[in-house]
Amino acid sequence: MRAREWTVAAAFGDPTEYDVPALPAWRVERGDDGDLAFAAAGRDEPFIAAERPVRVRR
Repeated sequence: MRAREWTVAAAFGDPTEYDVPALPAWRVERGDDGDLAFAAAGRDEPFIAAERPVRVRR
C-alpha cells in the first residue's frame, strides 16, 4: 500500500508534504555471476539479495 500512496503523492509534488515518508536511498550491487543485492546507503550489508534473478513480465 505504501508504494501506491507514494506514487499518488509524488504525482502532485513532494510526498513528504502529504505525510508520506520519503523513499530510502538504496545501493544496488551486481556480482560477477549476475547476483543482485540491495543495501541501504549508510550500511555495508545488503538487506535483500538474489543469487539467480530472472526477468518477469507482469
